[in-house]
Amino acid sequence: MSPLRTSPTLRGMIRLQDIELRRGRQVLLQHASLTVHAGWRVGLTGANGSGKSSLLAALQGELGLDAGEIDQPAEWVVAHLPQEVPGSERSAVDYVLDGDAELRDLQQRLEQVTDGAEQARLYAALDAIDGWTADARARRLLAGLGFAATDADRPMSAFSGGWRMRLGLARTLMTRSDLLLLDEPTNHLDVETILWLEDWLARYPGTVIVIAHDRRFLDSVCTHIAHIERGSIALYAGSYTHAEAKRAEAIAQSEAAAAKVAAERAHLEDFVRRFRAKATKARQAQSRLKRLEKLDEVAVIRAARPIHLEIPTPERLPDPLLALDHAEVRSGDRVRLHATSLRLRPEDRIGVLGPNGAGKSTLLTLLAGELAPTAGERRVEPNLKVGYFAQHQSEQLDLHASPLVHLQRQDPRAEEQRLRNFLGGMGFPGEKADAPVGQCSGGERVRLVLALLIWQAPSLLLLDEPTNHLDLDMREALAEALENYAGGLVVVAHDRELLARVCDRFWRVEDGRLSDFDGDLDDYARELQAREREAFAASEPESASTGASGGPVLSQKERRQQAAQARAALKPLKQRADRAEQECTRVQERLEALEAEMADPALYEAEAADRLTQLTREQGELRSRLESVEAEWMEALEALETAQAEAAD
Repeated sequence: MSPLRTSPTLRGMIRLQDIELRRGRQVLLQHASLTVHAGWRVGLTGANGSGKSSLLAALQGELGLDAGEIDQPAEWVVAHLPQEVPGSERSAVDYVLDGDAELRDLQQRLEQVTDGAEQARLYAALDAIDGWTADARARRLLAGLGFAATDADRPMSAFSGGWRMRLGLARTLMTRSDLLLLDEPTNHLDVETILWLEDWLARYPGTVIVIAHDRRFLDSVCTHIAHIERGSIALYAGSYTHAEAKRAEAIAQSEAAAAKVAAERAHLEDFVRRFRAKATKARQAQSRLKRLEKLDEVAVIRAARPIHLEIPTPERLPDPLLALDHAEVRSGDRVRLHATSLRLRPEDRIGVLGPNGAGKSTLLTLLAGELAPTAGERRVEPNLKVGYFAQHQSEQLDLHASPLVHLQRQDPRAEEQRLRNFLGGMGFPGEKADAPVGQCSGGERVRLVLALLIWQAPSLLLLDEPTNHLDLDMREALAEALENYAGGLVVVAHDRELLARVCDRFWRVEDGRLSDFDGDLDDYARELQAREREAFAASEPESASTGASGGPVLSQKERRQQAAQARAALKPLKQRADRAEQECTRVQERLEALEAEMADPALYEAEAADRLTQLTREQGELRSRLESVEAEWMEALEALETAQAEAAD
C-alpha cells in the first residue's frame, strides 16, 4: 500500500512557459509565462474576459493549451470548486466528506477486508490521516460556511443553489490538497463567511490560486498577485493594493518612455520632410530616415479604460424619504422580518450587515415597496423615485434587446445621442450599445441594470449585492459614483471595500430583527471572531475531572510522573516558539536594512534601475515571509500557553 499524504507538500513549483490560450478566434493569452512556488497564495486578477477562468481550467486539466506548456509536480493533489453541485438525497456532511478521497477509499476497503492483519494496517493508515475526526472536521467546515448544526444531516436537495455552492466549497476545502484553485469563491458568501474563509485560507499550508474581485479579500489572503492584461501575465509580490501601486508606477514609466520616443520620432520626421529634397541636406535626411525606421515603438502599459459612473442629482429630496412604522413581514407562520420602525433621511448612507438568510433582502424589498408589510405600515413621500437593485434583476433583462433599446423603453422621450453618450460612460460604447443583451457577460448585464437605475436620478437608492459579477475596475467606478451621490442610500453587499467607502453607519439584521450596529466593519469582524471562538469552545467536550470531582485520585509517584510528562510535552512547543521568534527577528532586521538602502536617492537614478528592481522584489518577499513567520510565532505561543495552562491544572 502506498504511503498516504497527511499534509500539503511545500516543495516544487508550477511553471507556465510561453503559453497561448484562445477562446474561439479571441486570443486570451499569448507568450505568457508565470512561476508559482509552493506555499504561495496567488490572486489572479484582470478585466472580465481577460482569460482568468480559462487559465484556471487549463491548470485543472479541463482546457488544453493552444501553445506552450504547464509544468507542475505530478504528485500534487489539486482541489477546485465544482461548476455545479447536484441536488441529490445524499446528506450534506457525507457530500463534504467525499472530498477526502483517501478517507473514503480506506473506509470502503475496511468494509470489505476480513483479515485481521490487513484491518490493523488499514486502521493505522486511517489514524495517520486523522480519519477518526473527519466527521467532526466536516461539520466544522459547514458551520464556518454558515450552515446550522442540523443542516449537516439534511439531504442536498433541500438546499437552494447558493447554499449548494457553499457545500461545493466545503467539499473542496475538505480535500487534503497541495494546490487549491478557487474561481470567485466569495460570490455566494456574506461578509461573515468571507471573514471565516480568509482566516481558513491564511492557515492553509498548500498553494492557492484564486480569482476574486474583492479587494479586501485579496489583500487579506494573497502573498502574490498575477495580473492578466493584453495577453500577458505580470507577477507582483505582496497584496493587491501593493500590486496596484506597482502597476500604476509601471504605467507612468511606460507613458513617459512612449512620450520620449514620440517626441524624437516627430523631430526626425520634421527634419526629413524639410530637408530631404535639398542636395546639401539629403545625406543627413537619409541618415535620419534610416534611424527613424529603426526607432521602435514603446509598448505603453495603459490602465483599463475607465468607466465613469455619475448618478444625476435627484429633482426632489423630501425629508424623511421613507418610513416604516412597526412593519412586519410574515410568510405563513414564519416571521421573515419582525416589527420594525425607522426613518430614512436624504443624508442617510447605511450598510446592512448580517448573515445570508437573516432577512436583509426582505428588508430591502419592503423598503422598495416590492413587498407589502403583513402588519404595520410603510409610508413614503408622493412621487418619490426609488432606485432598487435586486440580486437577480439582471435575469429579467430582454436578451434580444440591446442596451440602447432597454434605455429607450424606459425613457422614450430622451434623445438617442444623449442615451448613447450615457451608455458609453457605462461601458457600452459604439456597437456594444446596439448588441443584444444575450451576448453580454454577467458583469455587463449587472452594469446595464445599474445604468437603467441611475438614469432615473432616484432620490433613494436601495442596492442588494450590486457588485456580484463586477470586476475591480467597475467596483471602483461604482464606489466613486456612490460617494458623490446626493440622495439616500441603503446597501447590502459582501464587498467590504464598497461598504467602508460609501456607508457612514450600519444596521444589523439577525433572525429577522433589525438593530443599529454601533461600530465599523473592523468592529464587526472582531465581534464575529469572538463569537466563533466562544462557539468553538462551547462545542469542545469537557475534559475528564479528577480527585475531588469524582475521578481517580493519583498517587504522589503518579503525579510526579504526570508532571514530568507534561514538562517533556512542553519542551518542543517552547523550542518551536523560540525558533519562530528568532526567525522573526532575523527577517525584520534584514527588512529594515533593505528599506534603509532603498531610502538612498541615488537608487532611483536610471543606472540603478536593476538594483532597485531587485531590492523591491526582495522587499515584497521579506514582507510576505515576515507575515508568515509572525503568524507561525503567534500560533506557537498560543499552543505553548494552552499547554502550560493544561499542565497547571
